[in-house]
Amino acid sequence: MKLPLLMAPAGSDAALEAALNAGAGAVYFGVGALNMRSGAAVNFRESDLGRVVERCHACGAKAYLTLNIIVFDGELERVAALCRTAGKAGVDAVIASDPAVILEAGRNGLPVHLSVQANISNIEAVRFYSKFAEVVVLARELKLADIRDIVGRIAAEDVRSPSGRLIGTELFIHGALCSSFSGKCYLSLTAANCSANRGVCRQTCRRRYILTDAASGERLEMANGYVMSAADLCMINFMPEVVASGVDILKIEGRGRSADYVGTITRVYRQALEACAAGTFTPAAAAGWRNELTKVFNRGFWDGGYYLGEDFGVWSGCGGNRSPVEKTMIGKVIDYYAKIGVAEIVLSSGDLSAGDQLLVVGSTTGAQEAAADGFRIGDGKVMETHAAKGSTIALPLAFKVRSGDIVYRLTDRAFSGIERKI
Repeated sequence: MKLPLLMAPAGSDAALEAALNAGAGAVYFGVGALNMRSGAAVNFRESDLGRVVERCHACGAKAYLTLNIIVFDGELERVAALCRTAGKAGVDAVIASDPAVILEAGRNGLPVHLSVQANISNIEAVRFYSKFAEVVVLARELKLADIRDIVGRIAAEDVRSPSGRLIGTELFIHGALCSSFSGKCYLSLTAANCSANRGVCRQTCRRRYILTDAASGERLEMANGYVMSAADLCMINFMPEVVASGVDILKIEGRGRSADYVGTITRVYRQALEACAAGTFTPAAAAGWRNELTKVFNRGFWDGGYYLGEDFGVWSGCGGNRSPVEKTMIGKVIDYYAKIGVAEIVLSSGDLSAGDQLLVVGSTTGAQEAAADGFRIGDGKVMETHAAKGSTIALPLAFKVRSGDIVYRLTDRAFSGIERKI
């Protein structure tokens, strides 16, 4: 069975390591201001480009640069400079939708993957873009039957890319959905003069709204006030059908997400893909994987989405995270003794009890989980069951950590209110 390439997001060094450790076949990332997540809390700088590519290639993964915003005349020189830098760094492809970027990438010998912003929904659009792109991202609103048909016609009609190979196809399989067509949204631009298509979306759709009667002033609150906040797409239950569609690349959304999100989602879909190849994919296994996916950031799941022909009617019960697991920073690694596998941790922000579940995040460590099964306080010789905030502990760990890594305690999240589908 031909397995598609699993492409994971990275907006930070820790997320990059998490993606590679979890089995990503490709990583996509942006640098500087010329990408759709330039306004995110985490974002690589242009000076990071070379080492990010080098790290991906060292792990046998492809490195895809997102240069996917709409650009203006005053930015064309910056686009050209970035494409030159990307070409020298060995970037495997540039993800783009603006014709100016597509042409500039071509001038620098960079393969182009056409962004979902191009809204490719039919074979004629594929044929048109095959003159410029090695891969086209298919619209999220297509049915799987349509996707299979497009992939089949590419082969049957011998639709080839500039390299002479059959043009490839990419499909979005997990993460945030927008209520606009394939993410081409103008809400943020209208409300805050901050365009999503320029990388500065203000998440207008994720807010709670109350209707007001203009005549009487009466305020009307709906049962679920998040009337534009779509639930996240989740295709884990349908991976055999996705693989059978013949697409070449599967994309996980989340360049603004944390390292543990990236690592968990990538690991779960990697396991599902391998189960498809081995013939061991079962509904029971899928249910277990889906449960794992809920433990990191999510707005609730729309299982199957448009791909199964469903009407868009699954809305998040909140504007933010629905994960049942909450992260609380409790300290930082100050040293690691590799010979004995022990980390020295200062509990600068919280206490620790035996049995607590921990998450360690770092730019080289990625995101690793461990249980605090036993630890010593300071130079103590006796295993302790509790350490107060301000203590320095010695904690055995089965994986290597580094000075400066952040330590979180994982606990069950308590929700108020209800989550509904409307």
